[in-house]
Amino acid sequence: MDHVSAELSPDCRPAPLTSLLADVVPVGQHFIRSHFGTPSLSRDDYVLEVGGLVHRPLRWTLSDLRKLSHISTHVTLECAGHRRLELDPPAPGVPWGLGAISHARWAGGQLADLLDIVRPLPTATHLVLIGRDEGAVEGRVASEPFARALPLRDPVIRQIVLAWEMNGRGLEPEHGAPVRAVVPGWFAVSSVKWLARIELIAGPFAGYFQAVDYRVREDGDAGPGRELSVLPIHSLIVPPGAASSASGLVPITGLAWGGRGGVQSVEVQVADQPWRAARIDPGPGLHAPTRFSISLELAAGTHVLRSRATDRSGHQQPPHTPWNERGYCVSSVRAFEVTVT
Repeated sequence: MDHVSAELSPDCRPAPLTSLLADVVPVGQHFIRSHFGTPSLSRDDYVLEVGGLVHRPLRWTLSDLRKLSHISTHVTLECAGHRRLELDPPAPGVPWGLGAISHARWAGGQLADLLDIVRPLPTATHLVLIGRDEGAVEGRVASEPFARALPLRDPVIRQIVLAWEMNGRGLEPEHGAPVRAVVPGWFAVSSVKWLARIELIAGPFAGYFQAVDYRVREDGDAGPGRELSVLPIHSLIVPPGAASSASGLVPITGLAWGGRGGVQSVEVQVADQPWRAARIDPGPGLHAPTRFSISLELAAGTHVLRSRATDRSGHQQPPHTPWNERGYCVSSVRAFEVTVT
């Protein structure tokens, strides 16, 4: 059962791998990751503040936000620590195996509309998304809110959804209600839940979850490490391929996501045999996952399979992930066993 995460806290829940092949992962099965639990918030009393380096600060209710352009988009969200357990030696953090990934259809208002209203000042360089959840963190005296910053001039800013719907229904508290940000194509850490404030700033953001945590520091790196942003190209073979199958043509299915420009191709390998091209079925949008499938002639016994994806910029899944001290960005080719009777 190496595809199951180790025992997790109540604030962390992996998605069942079989749910990944659905059109959308059901709300109750979508993976969950939070740092300070789920705050108790009311939709009726909800207010989003926008301020900092803007011409026109504002405080908007949920009713106000509903006046923005309504957008709906299918997005894959993946925790930065997904597959952390595979690193050796172990890295600290939530002991994720597989399952810290899901995909859903998110709907709400377009952040770009809101920025057009508040009009950022020319000196603004970053947009900070600040959640209502907060707590104690190492090295900081005051309670720290969960917050993440994005470069204001990055093209992803025009794609961000201020979401209050998930899979066609109102957002659940555990997924960020009343309103959360959804940042397509980036690690889920940037899709801040329980959104309380958006602040425009000049220069890098010094918040704990930007300047200290969620940075990739590889072995021997004495600096602060690099920030997490765009999801790397990634693929996984998904059960029921793990179940015992009759010998002959065995159907293998899986999921690919991330990368620059979307998934270009997926290949599957049996043991050390040559890689074979799989059929791909792109999802409804650039940031939805791509399904892949292939039928393999397999004799009785246990077979080791691997999949690797290539994105439209030519980046391919690496054979190995370099060790890093927090166990982030594990996207290397993964072995998967199939038993044939």
